[in-house]
Amino acid sequence: MTDEPEAATGTAQTEEGGSSMPYTVFFPVGNEYHPADLEHAAPLPRVGDTVEYIDERGRCSRYTVREVIHTLQLAADQRPVVSSDEHRPGVFAAGDDGAELPGDGSLRAGLPKVILEASSSPDRTQERDGFTVRLASPPRARTKKA
Repeated sequence: MTDEPEAATGTAQTEEGGSSMPYTVFFPVGNEYHPADLEHAAPLPRVGDTVEYIDERGRCSRYTVREVIHTLQLAADQRPVVSSDEHRPGVFAAGDDGAELPGDGSLRAGLPKVILEASSSPDRTQERDGFTVRLASPPRARTKKA
């Protein structure tokens, strides 16, 4: 990360020249997905990337990014004022004024959604005496030079 402040879009430049942003991660739990928002900007993973979640005890769970969904919505100055009588949330739920047309006004980006699936790559940690330890890769056999 750099010491430069985040841009108005919520993205920041990384040292490698890429950008980072907050996003929502959806973890598979049984037949459901549980969302979690990142509390700070981070590089957005791509489909096929491996994500490792480390819990409070240090146990690791690995996931593969299945899908990345970028969201768009009307800009704040284009959205209805909810506190007005005409635009109360109950009015939206009760009536069907027709679908909002995409691109009908200025838009803003919402948080991207990163959908994960369980990974088949091995977890290199093991529980020992109540502690989680990271296992070292086995040493490679050395070949003698002739």
